[in-house]
Amino acid sequence: MVNTGTFGSRAPRNFMLPPDNLRPQGVSLNLTPMIDVVFLLIIFFIVSSTMVQQDVSLKLELPEAASGEQFKESETRKITVNIPQPGTMLLGTEPIDPDGFRTYLLRERQLAAKGLEVRIRTDRNVPYGTVEPILVLCAESGVWNVSFSVAKSYR
Repeated sequence: MVNTGTFGSRAPRNFMLPPDNLRPQGVSLNLTPMIDVVFLLIIFFIVSSTMVQQDVSLKLELPEAASGEQFKESETRKITVNIPQPGTMLLGTEPIDPDGFRTYLLRERQLAAKGLEVRIRTDRNVPYGTVEPILVLCAESGVWNVSFSVAKSYR
């Protein structure tokens, strides 16, 4: 007579196998950190592209010009100053005073390794006397790359 123990004739299949913690385990790849990083990059690029669009999202009737150059992308840091009306200066879409703009220019000039460009967007009805202090602030801060956004004249 054969002793079948307490299992009878229905002994488990892994009766002679070692415990799970002693078996060799395969290498597995945990993708969770990589997915987290990818989502963070996606969020970063969405937020940064939205901020860039806000600089030029302010609707202005730009002055017309018969000549000029099309804007070209470069590695220089760009600051957009909007002047919707006399006495109002916006850095992107945020109001700023001349002293704050001077401080901002000096700080950005120190941080910009490839140079700094100031782009001035102004309504066509704003007099030159409103724009001149911005040009003076740029010159005093050592920023010489200043451009004006204009609309192409088809006359």
